[in-house]
Amino acid sequence: MPLLRLPLLPFCLGALVPGMLAVAAYAARYGDWQSLRFFLACAVVTGFATATVAVALAPGVRGRTAAAELRELVACWALVPMVAAVPLWLRTPFVGFGGAWFEMLCAFTTTGGSVYAEPGTIPPAIHLWRGFVGWSGGLLTLTAAFAILAPRNLGGTETSLQADGLPGATGGAPMLGGSSIAGIEDRLVRAVRRVLPAYAGLTAILALLFSALDQDGLSAAVHAMSIVSTSGISPHPQGMAAARSLPVEAIAAIFLLLATTRLTYFPSRRVGRLRRWLRDPELLLLLLLVSTVTLALFLRHWFGALTADAAEGTPDALKALWGAVFTSLSFATTTGFESAFWQSARGWSGLDNPALILLGLCAIGGGAATTAGGIKLIRFYALLRHGHFELERIAQPNSVLAAGARLRGILRQGAFFAWAFVMLYAAAILCSMIALTVTGMKFEDALIASISAISNTGPAFGTVAPGDIDFSRLSESQRVILALIMILGRLEMLAAISLFGSGAWGILSIRTKNAGNAGRKVAQSGR
Repeated sequence: MPLLRLPLLPFCLGALVPGMLAVAAYAARYGDWQSLRFFLACAVVTGFATATVAVALAPGVRGRTAAAELRELVACWALVPMVAAVPLWLRTPFVGFGGAWFEMLCAFTTTGGSVYAEPGTIPPAIHLWRGFVGWSGGLLTLTAAFAILAPRNLGGTETSLQADGLPGATGGAPMLGGSSIAGIEDRLVRAVRRVLPAYAGLTAILALLFSALDQDGLSAAVHAMSIVSTSGISPHPQGMAAARSLPVEAIAAIFLLLATTRLTYFPSRRVGRLRRWLRDPELLLLLLLVSTVTLALFLRHWFGALTADAAEGTPDALKALWGAVFTSLSFATTTGFESAFWQSARGWSGLDNPALILLGLCAIGGGAATTAGGIKLIRFYALLRHGHFELERIAQPNSVLAAGARLRGILRQGAFFAWAFVMLYAAAILCSMIALTVTGMKFEDALIASISAISNTGPAFGTVAPGDIDFSRLSESQRVILALIMILGRLEMLAAISLFGSGAWGILSIRTKNAGNAGRKVAQSGR
């Protein structure tokens, strides 16, 4: 069986083996013999288990339904962290297997965050393993977006459709049948060949740039992997802020922009298509959101923070401006890194902790078919377009005739599915908050934890929370609840619905079709 044609679960398990061997080599280089022994043993056992699972699942690869593919994807996000947690548990037994699994789930879903109360006391090999697992989870997310979600009109493609350039969209309601698309094997091979070169290349380039800017090898590698995968994992408690370097943050911001757009993984659009990038609605909306938040924090120094004692010198203003830019961009891409100048930005604006602003950016999230979580920019863009369209109809009733003809694409199916997704997203946050408060968590902490988990922005929990709670202080029941929400946020609610059958999609499809028929009737009656 060719390596790239393995079923999804053994392919993900097999990807852990070279990572374990690399961590073992790193541990040997620095004399960490315990880590070397544990990671080598786990690599051998994982390799054997991968071969066994591959042989067992190979006969059932072809001809599977969309629900079966999504179930296997959920199994990957739930089971692969268990395997990845074994060397972590053996090397740091004080966190327990449950804590090690939660740590690896946070990494593999690109959520980030850590159960380690003092990351500085953890062996460097463990930090490298956390970064690699987060990087592998980002690769799985991109592969699933191109090979599983997009061909079924899920993951944002149900909103943007084929006209907006997302891969695999067929221009209609989400499909659950598999007759009109290629087999899962062929789609996985094409997705890996499309994603892996750019994904690995960007990581290597960023690591070299960080190393050239005087970051040590471990920090450069882990930060590069976490930025490209938007996981927000760092070997330092302060994250990227530990470097306290403006050039490092500037380069990181550029790569965050590359990581949050699907255009990075289109070979034909990656180079020489500047106009395509400048016209991409997701990038434009992301820049608009970051600019709005930055200006709101920066201008509040003069218009809102009348009692602020911050100095008004030019150096302080520039530090505050850049701190707001980088932190806003990091949270909007669901990475969660703070700028080294974020404290300056907070002091300049006069706000102790602009929690709602950061949580709002996390909830909106990044681009479709990327590693970023959240609602997705394309859905937010569809709602904005639809809201503007409805305001035009109210302000100019004589434009109803033209509106009927224009009621299609992102203004019809796109807005409908975006609104449905937002309602499901809010319902999931509400259910998570109720479950967490039942376990004894405060209401404010439950809200922050729920949004951080479902948007896959783990560092936001420690940044936005008052400071008396973090992942290391959660109970086992609270970790289980947040783990389920992380997987749900990574899979997305519309895809989760399709796991239970096509009935829900049938209702959505009928309503969407009825909306289109109503629009066409309005146009025809006007003629």
